[in-house]
Amino acid sequence: MKKVNWLIEKNIIDAEEQFLEELRRQGYIYKETKYLHFRPQEANKYFPDHDCVLFRGTLNLGRDILKTSWIPGAYMDERNLRCSTYYTYFGQYLLNNKYFILSLGELIRRREEILEYFKSKGELFVRPDSNMKSFRAGVFNLNVLNTMQSLGSELRRDETTLVLVSGKRIITREWRFFVYKNQVITGSLYLVEEERVDETIKGGDLEDYLSEVLKQVNWYPESLYTVDICESEGELYVLELGSFSCAGEYGCDLSLIVEAGAKAAWEDYEAVNC
Repeated sequence: MKKVNWLIEKNIIDAEEQFLEELRRQGYIYKETKYLHFRPQEANKYFPDHDCVLFRGTLNLGRDILKTSWIPGAYMDERNLRCSTYYTYFGQYLLNNKYFILSLGELIRRREEILEYFKSKGELFVRPDSNMKSFRAGVFNLNVLNTMQSLGSELRRDETTLVLVSGKRIITREWRFFVYKNQVITGSLYLVEEERVDETIKGGDLEDYLSEVLKQVNWYPESLYTVDICESEGELYVLELGSFSCAGEYGCDLSLIVEAGAKAAWEDYEAVNC
């Protein structure tokens, strides 16, 4: 397992020094880089071609990592982490389980129809279909942003951008869990209403809830990923799935994240090199 190498993007991880200390404690070799310094064609300056390397950092640099020959490189499957993919499997458990996925241009054309469907006076939740954070998800008033020019300017996107649209929901708490296939690794509370709160979750009802959801869904985007859970009107829901390589840790157990990361990376490496 010690053959797994780690590449860490500098000044990105919240608990960067603690994470690096955990890598040292577990005996892993790691190197650090910055987005502007990294070139996929020069990746062997960090580790040899075709080596077992696992990245932690931003989505933009993660894309470059996936252009290298490293295995696995990064866990951030763009296709499987689109709403239009994983909503198919998690639909009934999602906070936004009633939704439309369409382009911004079609959202404007069908604005009245969609507002009527959600019984909204103007406010709708809008997020990009992509997990690459092309704009910040949130609640937008389509009676104010009622033209493609105004909506496109607000989101800095063109009319072909695919978005998910749903009704406005009140969220009281949010948690993040790191997951290996369909097994929960570690979790953390990270938001109580608008307040950031990092609190490690160890077992209990939340982990039981997510474990049951994962069992029922029986599908996962890749070996390692994250699942955010939220509370709304006293009920638990799946909020979204995210990338293992590019997700914040909050109060999650770093030792378990490193252990699971190395385990999955080495399994994928061996599957290619057996």
